[in-house]
Amino acid sequence: MIRGDAEKKQVFIEWLCLPKRERDPATQEELAKRLRLGTGTLTRWKNDSKFVERWEQHYMATIGSPERKQNLLDTLYKTGTDNDDPRHVQAAKTYMEIVEGLKPQKLELTVTRPAKDLSDEELDAIAAQFAARERAAREQERAS
Repeated sequence: MIRGDAEKKQVFIEWLCLPKRERDPATQEELAKRLRLGTGTLTRWKNDSKFVERWEQHYMATIGSPERKQNLLDTLYKTGTDNDDPRHVQAAKTYMEIVEGLKPQKLELTVTRPAKDLSDEELDAIAAQFAARERAAREQERAS
């Protein structure tokens, strides 16, 4: 049985890094129930900069080095765009799952009230989201 938040966060990170078709349970809501957490807790974790950092580290460890990742993606892309290859549909699908399905999803945030009206926690959350987005963009730029 999973007891502490640290263990639950690790389970959540591992679940997030699986291709969607391999996730058990299939949805975040079902995972929250299994971990005896509210879905809001999982959402808050995904918005926490330290959690996102650990998620990105696990993601990179799961995928491997940027060179290996790029080699794999190049092969999948080549196969997925070759209409004469009978595996092209599956390769294209797998390519898209890897590229879009495993990385932390970006969240766009528009603040409609003055910053002076935000609580310290709200300001921290906004800063954490921006920092996570910036780190991901820099990492992607380095990998290119």
